[in-house]
Amino acid sequence: MATLTKVINKNLFDSILPSFGNPRVHIPVWDDSQKMFICDEYESSNGHRYYRGIRFCDRVVILEKVGLYHSWTYIDSIELYAFNGQKMELIQKRDYDKVFRNEGFIRQESEQMVKDFLTGVMKTQRICTPVEQIAAQAQELISGCYKSFLDPDFNTRLTQILPKLEQH
Repeated sequence: MATLTKVINKNLFDSILPSFGNPRVHIPVWDDSQKMFICDEYESSNGHRYYRGIRFCDRVVILEKVGLYHSWTYIDSIELYAFNGQKMELIQKRDYDKVFRNEGFIRQESEQMVKDFLTGVMKTQRICTPVEQIAAQAQELISGCYKSFLDPDFNTRLTQILPKLEQH
């Protein structure tokens, strides 16, 4: 029994952190400093690196497309997804050209995107909601996306989200 457990554990860890020269299993990697999963990292023929960063809470997913050019990190786009009960739907997207990536900027833009979405939905449903209430709800949603995956009380629909991370 101990041998079987050792083999299973060794194979698991070898697939996550293989020896040099062996391919690594393509799985999202949690980056706690940025509070997001890193996916689809690649290098262009010009030597620039790109990756997608995904952070989420129980109701929204923020997808960042990031480019590293020489010694600069730029944000290429931010996409905001919401759950419709079965899958994620794109609700807002913003593209950027040569905008330096800054955590405060990403958070501010994400909050504004949620506010814009909520305001639009309220208008189409002819519901009058104070701007402050919409702003507070947007801030609460985005703050939930910045919770660490490593926290013991991290409570999300992770089993529903991880398959979607691989699709995007």
